[in-house]
Amino acid sequence: MTSKTSHKKLFTKAPIVRLQGQPVLLFSEQYGTLLQALETKKVKIFSECRNGFCGACKTRIISGKVSYLSEPLAELKHDECLPCCCIPATDLELDLSAEGAAVVSFCQPKQINNTATTLTLQKEVFEN
Repeated sequence: MTSKTSHKKLFTKAPIVRLQGQPVLLFSEQYGTLLQALETKKVKIFSECRNGFCGACKTRIISGKVSYLSEPLAELKHDECLPCCCIPATDLELDLSAEGAAVVSFCQPKQINNTATTLTLQKEVFEN
């Protein structure tokens, strides 16, 4: 579920990151790493990466693939990733709770000038 790639590669389609089925973000280069993106969205994820302990942010991948910006130092199973040093390579679903996170939801299409319709996105905080 992982591959190594250059971070400078532009996405042809921004990967959607879901947490246990809840869409949380469209990933773009502005985030840097998957961990930074998850932290920006207020996802509760334990990490000690900045304190020198590698492997604390290890997360199970439900579906999708990631690419590593640098070689992970911790041992990973085929369905795990280290968000601190990877980015989504495809749409990605992680085994993390969306509780407390700002998730993306779709609103009903709006009628504009009685001819065109648009789909708007709305941010919500997911609470159980």
